Amino acid sequence: RSSDLSSGINAEWPLRPGDYGRIVLTTDNVLHSAERVQNTPSRADGINYEDERDIKIIGCELIQASGLLLQLPQVAMATAQILFHRFYLVKSLVIHNYEHQAMAAIFLAAKIEEHPRRIRDVINCFHHIKQVKEKKAPSPLDFTGTLYVKQKNDVIKAERRLLKELGFCVHVKYPHKIIIVILSLMLEQSQNTELVQLAWNFMNDSLRSDVFMRYAPDQIGCACIWLSARIKKICLPENPPWYELLDCSREQCEEISRTILNFYCIPRPNAEKLERVVNAAKEAYELKKSFNEKSKRELKEIKKQESASNFSPLDPNRNKDSPHKPKLSPGSLINNKLSKLAENGSSESHKNGGVRRSKHHSPRRRYSPVSPPRRKHDRYSRKKRRSSSDSESSSVVRKRKHRSKRRVSSSSDDSSSSSDSEAAREEARKRKHEEKKKLADAKKLQEKIKLLEKEKERSKKEKSTDCDSALIPLL
Repeated sequence: RSSDLSSGINAEWPLRPGDYGRIVLTTDNVLHSAERVQNTPSRADGINYEDERDIKIIGCELIQASGLLLQLPQVAMATAQILFHRFYLVKSLVIHNYEHQAMAAIFLAAKIEEHPRRIRDVINCFHHIKQVKEKKAPSPLDFTGTLYVKQKNDVIKAERRLLKELGFCVHVKYPHKIIIVILSLMLEQSQNTELVQLAWNFMNDSLRSDVFMRYAPDQIGCACIWLSARIKKICLPENPPWYELLDCSREQCEEISRTILNFYCIPRPNAEKLERVVNAAKEAYELKKSFNEKSKRELKEIKKQESASNFSPLDPNRNKDSPHKPKLSPGSLINNKLSKLAENGSSESHKNGGVRRSKHHSPRRRYSPVSPPRRKHDRYSRKKRRSSSDSESSSVVRKRKHRSKRRVSSSSDDSSSSSDSEAAREEARKRKHEEKKKLADAKKLQEKIKLLEKEKERSKKEKSTDCDSALIPLL
C-alpha cells in the first residue's frame, strides 16, 4: 500500500479488504522483531537456538567460499546470504536441506546481480568444497551420472521454493556504498584505509548473523563505522551525533556492534555433529507426523461409528430431548403410519377369525351362467340319460372334494398365521437384542475417544522431554 511506504515495519495489520489491489515491494517489509527471529519453524521442530545458528553459519560460509570459486562480486555473495536467512525465517531446517538451499541462493543471487553462472559450475564448486573438507583428492563430478542429475533437480526445486516463499521479493539493499560515502563526505576519513577496511570487514561478517533481518542497512553501516572507530580510537563528532542523520540511535549502534562481537566468540561449528542433530530431529518429526495422521484417522472412524449409532431412526430407546434427532421427511412419516395401520388391521383380522391370504393369492373367478343346449330325443336317449346321471354324480363328488380341500386350506392358513405371529415375536426379540448391542458399542466408543484425547494431552505435555531424550544419546 502507498500509505505503508513511509511507515515501513509499523504498517497496519491485518490487511483490510481494499488493501489487496496493490503490491508494494520495499526493503522495509523484510525486517522482523527479535521475538520473530528467535521463534523460527526450526525451533518448533526440535532444534535449539545454538544449533540453528551454527547451521546457518555453515551455510553462509559455503556461499562465501563458492562465490570466491565462481569469481562472483561481493554484492552477489551478500545477496545470497541474506536470501538464505530470509528463507529459514519461514521454513524449517529439518524439512529443507541447508546445502541445497545454499546452492539455490548463490545460483539465484548471481542472476539477480547480473553475473549468471551455470548450474553445473555451482554444483561442481560445492562438490569441490565438500571433498576438501573431507580431505579427499579433488576430482570433478561426473556430469553424466545419476548423482549430478539428482543434485541438479534438487537445486532447481530449491530455487523455485525460495522464490515462492519470499514472494519473488528478492531485492536487497547493502551498506557497502553507505560506508564509503559516510567516511569520505561526512567524516572526512577516506584516507584512513585501516578504518575503512575494518568497517568493511565487520559488515561482511555481520552477513552470517541475523542482523540484516532486524535492522535497516543504513543502521548497520553506521554501527560498523562506530565500532571500527572505537577499536581504532578515532574520535568522531558527537555534538550533534553524526549517526542521527541516518535515522540511527546510539542504542541501536551498541546493540548491532554487540551482536557482531558475539559472533567472534562462537566456537567453530562441527558439521558432523549438526548433521546428527538434524537427522534426529527429522526422525522425531516424522514419528510425530505419522502419529498425528494415525490419531486423526482413528478419530474420524470413531466419530463415524458414533454418528451411525446415535442417528439411527429405528432406535426406540432414544432420548427425546437429545440434540441429535433424526429429521424424517413427510413422505417417510406417511409411509410409517400406513405400515402401522396395516399391521394393526392384520392383527385384528386374526383375532376375529379371519383368513389371511398370501400376496400372490388370486381372487375367485366367477363365470356368467350359460344355458346348456337342448338335446334331441332319439332312440338312444335312455343311454344318454344314464350317462348324464353318471356325470351328475361325479360332479357332486367333485364338489364335496373341493369343499373338503377348502376346509383343509383354511386350517392350514390358521396354522400359518400362528407361525407368522411367532416369527414376528422372534424378530422383535432380535431387534431388542441388536439395539442393546448398539448401545454397548456406543459406550465403548465414547470411552475410546476419551482415552485418545488423554493421550494427546500427554503427548503435548511430553513434547519437549521427548525431543531432548531423542537427542541426548546421539550427542
